[in-house]
Amino acid sequence: MLLAGLAGCGQDEPGADPATSPAEDRSAAPGGTSTEEFRNLLDECLVVPPEQIVEVFDAQALDNTFYGAICRFTIIGGAVPTSVTLAWFENSSLWHERRATERLGYDIENTTVAGQGGFLMRMPDDPAACGVATRAGEGGTLIWWVHPQSRSGGDGCAAAMELAELTVRTHF
Repeated sequence: MLLAGLAGCGQDEPGADPATSPAEDRSAAPGGTSTEEFRNLLDECLVVPPEQIVEVFDAQALDNTFYGAICRFTIIGGAVPTSVTLAWFENSSLWHERRATERLGYDIENTTVAGQGGFLMRMPDDPAACGVATRAGEGGTLIWWVHPQSRSGGDGCAAAMELAELTVRTHF
């Protein structure tokens, strides 16, 4: 949703039918919500292009296993099988996400992501998995989780940090 604003801010889409009026494009969904508001919802999963995600892991490909409020990917052809998750909560705060992480009992470490505040998080029972949380623009929170599927898969924090920094540098 935030990305939708960055991507198109009121510009006509290529190939749009000029005979269609803006009123026709904004048909109301049940409950009176405009469907236009949710038009580019899944674009958030492309905040870092798949090619760049593959480069971070020195892998061959990326499988998109779920697009929605939370985006999930599987890295193919990397050193170890790895799951990657992107969560972009537009109506959340870094403080709120930190409190939720503390309640889960995760280990937390303050960090800086491309010049802005954030934190690293680890699950105590799976030290290879790592998440990086930071602010998403003027509001919201962005979280990248990297979860190597092998205990010998190394530390997911370096890749999670690289993905978070790519996102912040490119979009904020």
